[in-house]
Amino acid sequence: MKELYSSIYKRRSVRNYDADVKLSDEELAEAEAYLGELKPLIPELKVQFEIVPREQTNCRFNAQYCLLVYGEQGNLWLTNIGYMLEQWDLFLASRNIGVCWFGMGKPEQKERDGLSYAIMLCFGKAKEQDFRTKAEDFNRNDVENIWSGLGDEKLGEIVRLAPSAVNSQPWRVEQVGKSFNVYRQKGSVPILSAQLFKRFNKIDMGIFLCYLDIALEECGYNFTRQLGTESDEGKRVLVATYTLD
Repeated sequence: MKELYSSIYKRRSVRNYDADVKLSDEELAEAEAYLGELKPLIPELKVQFEIVPREQTNCRFNAQYCLLVYGEQGNLWLTNIGYMLEQWDLFLASRNIGVCWFGMGKPEQKERDGLSYAIMLCFGKAKEQDFRTKAEDFNRNDVENIWSGLGDEKLGEIVRLAPSAVNSQPWRVEQVGKSFNVYRQKGSVPILSAQLFKRFNKIDMGIFLCYLDIALEECGYNFTRQLGTESDEGKRVLVATYTLD
């Protein structure tokens, strides 16, 4: 996934699309084909995708298309989906295709082939100026607020740029030597119900792990990863433990 690194500094949630700029058939085909290249966090969990015209959904943004995502429920299944979809998000940014995660999506089908609806993403062709150009364009927590015991400043500066629902940034990392734990920090926001916020943050953790894996590769680290067991007990949930070789 190292090839996605440069898109981290470019990617932005695009909610308003210029009606004069459209995806070509070739660009749409390339975007759809890349869905088959996504690397899963949990390979045994099934995931399906469907691209439909935005008019067939309740998406309120004026994108051309929406991606409907269905997954097999299991331990960290939403985290797995977040991990996969952020790869697609970054890939599309490299092609000047804007994406927005539409959490309030309500598809006609809640289930498909035994898989449960997870999330909707809207997307469409965007202009170069619709994307970011530098890290200073981001509104994110400082590294010291999310990662204790950090041994590599560059690594922290990359992963802190990960996007999240209402910019909640639920990730917290605790490092000792060459090992670190990644946690989901529980919280709430007035504009979302507790249940919905928790659901989105589980997807957010997959996005963060995607950024983390890209950053580790970019910084030259080999690593092993052990996933946690999803739980809703306590203020923090252990999502993954990483060990650097």
